Amino acid sequence: MRGKAVAVICCLALLVGCEGCGVLKEGPQRERQSQQGQSSQQDERIASSLKDYARSLLDSDGGKISDQQKSALEKAASGGKVSQADYERAWADYKQCIVDKGYAEPTFDKYDNGIYALPSYNTDGASKEAVSKLNDDLYSCSTLHVTDVNTVYRLQLGNPELLLDDREVAVDCLRKEGIKPKNYTVDKLEKDLESGESAGLRDNRKALTCLVTAGVNVAASDETVWYPLK
Repeated sequence: MRGKAVAVICCLALLVGCEGCGVLKEGPQRERQSQQGQSSQQDERIASSLKDYARSLLDSDGGKISDQQKSALEKAASGGKVSQADYERAWADYKQCIVDKGYAEPTFDKYDNGIYALPSYNTDGASKEAVSKLNDDLYSCSTLHVTDVNTVYRLQLGNPELLLDDREVAVDCLRKEGIKPKNYTVDKLEKDLESGESAGLRDNRKALTCLVTAGVNVAASDETVWYPLK
């Protein structure tokens, strides 16, 4: 069974499964999509500005994020962006948290624009209890160290207009990069992603960068699987 990383408000939630895809995705965006319906998403905005969005993440924190992540968000709330240094530090802290909980060290996928993602993982042979604990620990580490910083950094690179629909953002990038024709649409993207080989998207690094930066959960065809319990 294959688990995928799913956004829940400002946290990373990993579904139980033998394999999981660890791309971080954002909750406020997903929550609004489910409330409004797809037809009303076009041109809708996540927030009026990245500053406001960062502030909303801080306001909803509830003491669940690390001091380091909080500091990075405070700088984004005042300056309008997360620095590369803060982004790299957040992912380094996330990795260390995973290792400190007794798991094998993951090698994060790094895309052309510097965006990171947790690789797919395999837990073949593990008990349900072990898999459940792994998912809980990944959720805890990501919430504490990286999820909100990743959200803001990803938006500032790939979606500065803060469009609500990540599929719309992905399609725009694929067209601009010349990967797909000008008449490429969200419907066509969804059909491509549902196809066996994702219509050449999963083996094209530029396409993957567009998709992952937009927030579309997809893994490279040649991705190295992580074995956290070995």
